[in-house]
Amino acid sequence: MTMSERKIIELETGWEFMQKGITKLKNILEGIPEQQFNSEEYIMLYTTIYNMCTQKPPQDYSQQLYDRYRDSFEEYITSMVQFSQ
Repeated sequence: MTMSERKIIELETGWEFMQKGITKLKNILEGIPEQQFNSEEYIMLYTTIYNMCTQKPPQDYSQQLYDRYRDSFEEYITSMVQFSQ
């Protein structure tokens, strides 16, 4: 399948999928019972993010994904620091 044949992944659809992975990672980091990422989950997350970042404009969502990912972890880190004080 060539790049022109790939299905466009819209920002909100891809971000929702990413958020599920981020939530799973946070749970693992916090020791909340959660299965580790299996290879299929990891590959699907990686591929989705890669595809979203390599889509042709205006569907190249690399900056938006980076900003949302950064914001998500800044919020998480801030909440964890406040919680531990």
